Amino acid sequence: MKVINVELTVKPGMQKDYEAFIDKLVEGSRAETGNVSYNHFKKLGTDNEYEIIEHWQDADAVEFHNQTPHFQTFLSGVGQYLTKDPVIIRMDYQE
Repeated sequence: MKVINVELTVKPGMQKDYEAFIDKLVEGSRAETGNVSYNHFKKLGTDNEYEIIEHWQDADAVEFHNQTPHFQTFLSGVGQYLTKDPVIIRMDYQE
C-alpha cells in the first residue's frame, strides 16, 4: 500500500475558498479505483493548517490518480491558496 501525507498552509482569510476548492479533489479521489481512503483534515489548534492523508492500493493507483482531471485541477490551482509549498511525505505500508 502507498500512503501519502500532504501538509498545506492556507493564506489567512482564504480558508472557506480553499475548502470549497479542495472538496472537488477529495470527492474525485475517493471515487477512484485503487483508492483505499482519502481524507482532508484541518489541524487542531490552527486556523489555516490542513493535511491530506491518502491510502492507495499500489503505485499504479497513485500513477492513475496523478493523471486524473481533478488532480490536475488541484495542481494548477492550489498555489493561489497557499503561503508555502506543500510538504509531501510518501510511504510504503505492508500489512
